[in-house]
Amino acid sequence: MKKQWKRLLIAALTSSSVFAVTWYWYQSTDHRISAHGNEKPLAYVGKVVEDIQRRPSSRLLWQLVNTGEPLYNGEAIRTSERGEVRIQFVDSDRYLDLEPESLIVIKKSEGEIALDLMEGSLFVNAKAGNETNAPGLVLNSAKGKVDLSRASASLSKGRGDSVDVQVLEGKASIKGSDGQSQDLTSRTEIKILSPLPQKPLAMDAESLQPVPFQWQGFPANTQVSVWVGSSRKQLKELVKAPLNQSQVMASLPFGRHYWKLVGTNPDGHVVAESPIYKTEVLARYAPTVVFPTADAEIPASSTPFDLTFKWQKGDDTRQMTLEVWKDPNLKEKLTAKSFTNEDSFTVPSLKAGTYYWRMSSYYVDSDKPVLGKVQKFVVKPSNEVNVQAKAPTPPPIVPVEVNFTMPEAQTTQYYVESPRLGLSWKADKTEQVTSWRVKLLQENADPSSAATMEVKDTTLSTPVSKPGRYIASIEALNKDGQVLGTTLSQTLTVAPLPLLQSPQFLPAEGTLQATLDGKTQLEWTALDGVKEYWLTIRKDGKELKRTKYLKNSTALKNLLPGEYEVEVAAYDSYGRKSEQGPSRKLIVPDRSGVRAPTLKKIKVN
Repeated sequence: MKKQWKRLLIAALTSSSVFAVTWYWYQSTDHRISAHGNEKPLAYVGKVVEDIQRRPSSRLLWQLVNTGEPLYNGEAIRTSERGEVRIQFVDSDRYLDLEPESLIVIKKSEGEIALDLMEGSLFVNAKAGNETNAPGLVLNSAKGKVDLSRASASLSKGRGDSVDVQVLEGKASIKGSDGQSQDLTSRTEIKILSPLPQKPLAMDAESLQPVPFQWQGFPANTQVSVWVGSSRKQLKELVKAPLNQSQVMASLPFGRHYWKLVGTNPDGHVVAESPIYKTEVLARYAPTVVFPTADAEIPASSTPFDLTFKWQKGDDTRQMTLEVWKDPNLKEKLTAKSFTNEDSFTVPSLKAGTYYWRMSSYYVDSDKPVLGKVQKFVVKPSNEVNVQAKAPTPPPIVPVEVNFTMPEAQTTQYYVESPRLGLSWKADKTEQVTSWRVKLLQENADPSSAATMEVKDTTLSTPVSKPGRYIASIEALNKDGQVLGTTLSQTLTVAPLPLLQSPQFLPAEGTLQATLDGKTQLEWTALDGVKEYWLTIRKDGKELKRTKYLKNSTALKNLLPGEYEVEVAAYDSYGRKSEQGPSRKLIVPDRSGVRAPTLKKIKVN
């Protein structure tokens, strides 16, 4: 018995030392990876949608990645089913957009950055090619290296080791194992005129318009249809153009869409098909005009009168236009002025009367403006203004900057029982703000159906009708209900909280077996978010015991020799059971490790 305890002690010390060494190695490598010494990053993480994971070259575990983090040589990046990420390369304007369900490895060798597309699809924008100090950008493929340093291209992993490279703009070439280079060109004669591939479309959030599709290159007597879907694998026919027509209008909701054109002959057979493109329809708002407000009566001490317009510019606005007319039919234009960074403009020499105006925005991701609503104001001499207008002139309205404060990790919000959405924001001049107007629109819904709520605090938790993607914006209001400022629209996803994964017994394979003394040491994988584990023991299909554990290990004893089945399940803090994993076989041997006593001497009287 003493030897048995000695063996157990040695085994415990050995296991503890192995665990300690493994933990020390993991922590030390984690520190080295986070520091990276003097190593220069190859790229930085740009916009992140949903869950994105990275795996450094010297690690085995995947980690979540956030906007702004650097990426180093040999790192792998993968996206979830709805995840997307933009990777911005260092020292150049080049970037790549990794699409959902994709995996890529970034390496640097011999003065160039190499991409290994393991699965999925991506878009590379490197067509400018004017960065003299930037390293080359190549794609490793089974047929050789594809030089993308001066190309805008869409890449997809095909069957086996093949990679489909579709050059959209610029030049690309492939260098085979024989050292010969060959230029790559688009393999399709179909030319897309509208919408431009990979270019987002900015639409008025309050007036969503159909998207014009235009093309060239289909054979005569061809009927072209537009196929649209949420991913490359889920395209369905949305709209069909008349025979021999090269354009059609299609209604697309706000959000990301994949699409292609399919041409058929009069017999219904496919004669030509375009590659698959991606287009994102973005919700945009016209500038927030601080003064004058709609239908305002402006007292003028004397006429002609100089009126100063004031507005608030959005962060992604590249140009704004102010238009003023003298008549309601908008034929007698008084002024039309464009601005880039200004937030005010004075229209001189206005006579008494009614004027009409509109403010429009050009955004960085669109060539078409978002037109504001036509409003009016009245200039009246002071002695003609009504009694209310003669009241002391209120102080000028001070624009307020409003921004969301939810971290990137909260762009996807999970729920257990019923879907809810949580928002938080801040402003720079809160003393001017009396209340906040929250606008919430489901991504695929009609903009006119947007829900509007007025709150006093800078946080809001509200139920929503169903899970999905929502577009939110916040307006700051003063005591008179005037808009002082508004946030840029924010897209959020509401989804049910996934169940815990099934814990797995360790080791992962083989038969679990008790020691010769009948004791069994069981261990299973530890999961985050677990409240408790439940272990079930069965024999011949009959449940013998079901026990709760707070840790991911236990020691069983007093099991009779035989063959058992064991299962372990995890429960989260909401009492929900994890996914059901497979049962494992446990064998308790029918012989003991305890040696029988040996007779040393027999004495007979």
